[in-house]
Order: sequence, then C-alpha cells, then structure tokens
Amino acid sequence: MSVANRDWLALGAAIFAGIGVPLVASGKAVTLAALALALLLMLAAPGRRQLAGDVLRGARTPLGLAIILTFLLWLPGVADSPELGRSLGAWGRMVGMVGVAALIHYFLSRGGLDTCLRAMIVAASVCALIALLGLYAASPIYGLFRGKGWVDVNAAQLLKYYGSALACLAPAVLWAGFRLGRVWFYAAVVHLAAALVLILAVDSLAGLLGLIAAFVVGAIVYVCQRWRLWRGRAAPLFLILLAVLLAIATAWVLTRLPPPPVAGQIRDGVYYGAIETGLPTSLVDAHRQYIWSFSFDAALEKPYFGHGIDVSNYLPGASVLFEKFNQTFIPSHPHSWPLEIFLETGAFGFAALLAALALLLRLWLRIGATSPLTAAAGVAIFVAFWSSSMLNFSIWAAWWQGVFLVLSAILLGAAPRGDPSNRATPDRRTPRRWR
Repeated sequence: MSVANRDWLALGAAIFAGIGVPLVASGKAVTLAALALALLLMLAAPGRRQLAGDVLRGARTPLGLAIILTFLLWLPGVADSPELGRSLGAWGRMVGMVGVAALIHYFLSRGGLDTCLRAMIVAASVCALIALLGLYAASPIYGLFRGKGWVDVNAAQLLKYYGSALACLAPAVLWAGFRLGRVWFYAAVVHLAAALVLILAVDSLAGLLGLIAAFVVGAIVYVCQRWRLWRGRAAPLFLILLAVLLAIATAWVLTRLPPPPVAGQIRDGVYYGAIETGLPTSLVDAHRQYIWSFSFDAALEKPYFGHGIDVSNYLPGASVLFEKFNQTFIPSHPHSWPLEIFLETGAFGFAALLAALALLLRLWLRIGATSPLTAAAGVAIFVAFWSSSMLNFSIWAAWWQGVFLVLSAILLGAAPRGDPSNRATPDRRTPRRWR
C-alpha cells in the first residue's frame, strides 16, 4: 500500500470519527453509519497490530478492568432475562460501543486528532445551521437533510432528541475551538450560541439541564485545577461532595414515592385507583412518580443481578394502563438511569458501573493536573450525559451511548500515547492561559 493511500485511510478515519456525533441531527442511523466507516478505515489503516496492543494494554488499567467487571456482572441478569434475545443484544451493543470508543481513543492518540476536531467543528456548525433554517426559515430544508425529501416536516419535534446530544456536543466543540485556536475558536463560540437557541427552540428540558450542569460543573473543575486550589484536592472533593448530595437527594425521593397500586383496583389491565403522590407534582409529575415507584418495587424483587438489560417495560404489570393518564406504568423505560440500571442489572451491576464511572472521573482529574481545560471539558461531557439521562432516553439506546463514549474518546485522544491513565501533556495549540 502506498504512503498516500495510508495517509488517506487515516485521514478518513479521523474525519468520520469527528463528524459522527454532530450527524445525529440527520438521524441516529447516520451517526452509526459514520462511526462504522470510521471503524473500518481505522482497521484498514496501517498500525492495526499496534492499535490492538494499545487496546489490550488499556483493558489492563484500573478503568479497563472496571469496565470488564461491569459487563461480567451484567451477564447473570441477562441470562435470567424474560427477553433473553433483547437483553443479550443490548449487552452486545454496549460492548461494541465501548470497543469502538477505545479504538477511536488510541487511534487519535497516535495522530490525526486535530483533523478530527476540525471535522467535528465543521459538521456541528453545518448541522446547527440546517436545523435553525428548518426551524425558522423553511422546514423542507431540514426535511431534505433527514432524507424525507423536500416536504414540510415538524422540525421542532424531529429535533427534540438532538437537544440532549447538543448538551454533550457543545462542550466538546468549544474545547476543540480552544485547542485549535483562531477561526476555529470563533466558530466554536458561534456553535455554542446556536446550540442554546436550538435547545430552547425544541423545548428540550433534558438538554437544557445537561448544558447548564455541564458548564457549571466544568467551570468549577477548571478553576480548581487551573489554580490548584487546596493543593489540587479541591476538584476531587467538589465532585465527591456533589455525588454525596445527589445520593442523598435520590434516597429522599425514593422514600417519598407513592405506594404500589392495589391489585383489586386493576381491572382488564387498567388501574382505576386513586392517584396519591408523595412528592410535589410541581417538582415531579404524578405519572413519573408512579413509574419510579413501580421500577423500584420491581427492582427489589431481584435485587442482586436484576431482571435483565432493557426489559423494564416487558415486566409483569408494566403494561397496566393508568385510567387517569392513559399511560402504562412503564411506557418504555423507567425515565431514570439509576433506577433503570438497578432494576435491570441489580445492585452488583449498578455498583460496578458506579465504580467504573468514578474511575473515569479520576482519570479526567489526573489529566487535569497538566491540562485543566481538557479535564474540564471531559467532566462537562460526563455531567451533561448523566444529568440529561435522568429525563430523556433509555440508557441502553445505542446512539445515545455513542454520543457520550465517542466524545469522551476524542477528548481522551489529547492524552499521551499509551496508558490512558498517564498524565496528559498540555494541549499543543491551546493558549497558555487556558491550560
């Protein structure tokens, strides 16, 4: 293979990895197709053996071992699932997405990161422009972009899910702009403004929550690490305090959920009983309280390894219809990722996932010792994803997992080649005052 062909393969892999997440605006299948092309080009490019070696070494790091343990602890619930094929398929997709993210990380750490970031900024900007034109100028513009032809579409409804993706994408694009500098920085700032307009226009509460939480937490982490407050201990202490407060809030909510429905009040698959809410409906709507109550009670039936991945709405009683809401007890998923994980993977699977996430945050903080801006952006993406997941989609949605995993992998590509737990070097093109 000629040198030119090798260069084109690597260039194409970096570009497709960069445009994958922004193309969620065109459809979830388009994103998965772009990532599939990136994977094929990475595997076709020279250095496959070294890339495989990097991934295997990464699997032996604390984070890698925690991820492997998490997947293993999810298997007993999968084996006992009432929908074995569904659970096994979701488990396999998750393994595949993590594998692709690992390959992207190690591939970009060898080179091509800046190309990937340029492609991401361009794609994000173009997608935001088309979305805005579809919303405010002519909806067929967006209909054509979605492959529906030049027809009128409800652009706001079609783009609602994209609001959550933007909450994760905007911090990554802004970080890429800082790293590349000059015109790329201005393009990233414009994209941030467009992302906020889009989130508000499509009425994405999950996206707005994710974006606000991302920038607040990311800014605090940046300040703590940039000025090494409390000798560098301020950032981890802040995140630990935040986690404790969230755990207390979750426990408080669980103790105030409404009681499970009385069996005698369910006739012909419809619940006719009174609606009793333990939480103010101004804080959490009544239907969501019953979704959480049903999910928590069902989780306690199999507390160790859960009912199986992605089966919550297939459990006995989940399809019972509320007469007052005209909705089932679990319409599609529990609408809370901690409850969904606990219900479907049990306490062991949930604890293993939390340990893996804690190690990922630890990795970002170690990177922040020398690259606080990169660490802040990584934490911002982390916070945007997990906070938005409290309100939007099933945690097992492949495209949604891909948003988080691929963006995290791209940012981790700024870490040095080799063991991802090593400290990162300062971003080459980031102005010194932002490092």
